Amino acid sequence: MNTTRASLLIRVKNPRDTQAWSQFYDLYGPLLFRYARSKGLSHEDAEDVQATCYEQIVRQIRHFDYDKQRGGFKAWLRTLVARRVIDLLRKHREPIADSHDLELASDPEPGPDELWEQHWKQQHLRYCVELVRQDVSPQIFEAFQLLMQDGWSVPAVCTRLGMNANQVYKAKARVLELVRERMAALYSEVDQ
Repeated sequence: MNTTRASLLIRVKNPRDTQAWSQFYDLYGPLLFRYARSKGLSHEDAEDVQATCYEQIVRQIRHFDYDKQRGGFKAWLRTLVARRVIDLLRKHREPIADSHDLELASDPEPGPDELWEQHWKQQHLRYCVELVRQDVSPQIFEAFQLLMQDGWSVPAVCTRLGMNANQVYKAKARVLELVRERMAALYSEVDQ
């Protein structure tokens, strides 16, 4: 999960490829927002982070080149969002507050950031699950969602959807298989 689909990054270098930009935003827009919220920003400030970062991405992506020494797209995006988060945290803190502590807590430089990794992985999984939702019947997806996401028991899902246990297990297996395929396709071209 430490990779980004290189073909999407190439496609968004073309500002006229609206399908690529839509896919890119669906994948990375929520990641930027959730990461900002997890750092303690308000809903409005997180939206500001998302919009500001997206604007910077639009301006800078044409010039983005993978540099193994500096890291790939994920590290670049993390640096971009972390810097904007720091700017807003500083704006909301009193000037007397320990700015050194703030910098240590929100280090924008590439490196280990468990929170960023967690959000990165969760967003890519959410994105793939939403893609799969479009590929299966509503009943199959609802069975999967009730069982896997909402924690319902198989008998409860059967009762709710009028399915037998075998159908519920097959629905779960089918959706999981498709999610795995989507995840593999998303990461088939690597940019570490």
